[in-house]
Amino acid sequence: MNDFKRICCFTVGLAALCTGAAQADGRFELHSTNMLTRSDPFSADEELTAFGAGVFDLETGWDSNTWVRRVQPLSGRQVLRFEGQVRLRGYPDRDELNSVLVTPRVQYWNTTSDNTLQLRLSAGYSALSRDGDAHWTRPEAEAQLRWRPEGDRSLETVVRVRANAYDFERANLQGLDSERLRIGVEQFFRPMDEALTVRLSAYFEQADADEERFSFDETRLRGEVVWNIDEKSSAALIADFRDREYDASFSTQEPFAREDERFEIEARYERELTERVNAFVAAGYLDNRSNIRARDYDGATFRAGFSLTL
Repeated sequence: MNDFKRICCFTVGLAALCTGAAQADGRFELHSTNMLTRSDPFSADEELTAFGAGVFDLETGWDSNTWVRRVQPLSGRQVLRFEGQVRLRGYPDRDELNSVLVTPRVQYWNTTSDNTLQLRLSAGYSALSRDGDAHWTRPEAEAQLRWRPEGDRSLETVVRVRANAYDFERANLQGLDSERLRIGVEQFFRPMDEALTVRLSAYFEQADADEERFSFDETRLRGEVVWNIDEKSSAALIADFRDREYDASFSTQEPFAREDERFEIEARYERELTERVNAFVAAGYLDNRSNIRARDYDGATFRAGFSLTL
């Protein structure tokens, strides 16, 4: 299915979603983030052979990411969430990186009567196109178990298990097709009536690709602190570290298994402009180290834009 057909189908789905939201027992939500950004547009498993050496670096462009959802209560404390995403990314100096990501997703939530345990199940299907051509598709499923010992959000532990499968569309990328499993634990601390939020995360992901040189094990650690300065503004500090090791020699020119280490830190300030619109600005630094020369780069990053919530 080409991009036009995908977007048409998605638009029809959104129209149905909005129509259904008018029913009394459900609600409609929209969240859209739009920004100018200098960041890394390449996924960690990007196809090196397709771009060649010397083309991986930080790039400046625009990023528009919109989610719409219908939240449908069921019996008891059960909820269904029907969601859709359209993400558009553009880079004036790198047309081959311009992309459209479309994702429909459904979620099921159920919470115990004392609010101490919550189960979340989700299933979705994503399709990414680049510069007008299909790039990959990805079915995905995730299960979460959230434990709140006090029955509120002041202390919350989350266990996540996610499985997905990447199917790259172009014939020269078939070795990248992979099945992946990720297991993670997150800990949230929200003292001071949620004026301060601390989030600590640890993940382990394993990928089994068609070609062994693209199979990998990855460990990821992430920390985030958000401080609500007042009723209209907040500040955040985020640090993220990933260590990825591949299973086999990368190429005849580089006859060793690829190893990547990636560290990113960012400070962000956000300010409420109206009841539904926030503006934000963020600056940071990214260091992507690799024994594959084309994937070794670093530099300053920034984001500036606004978010809209309905």
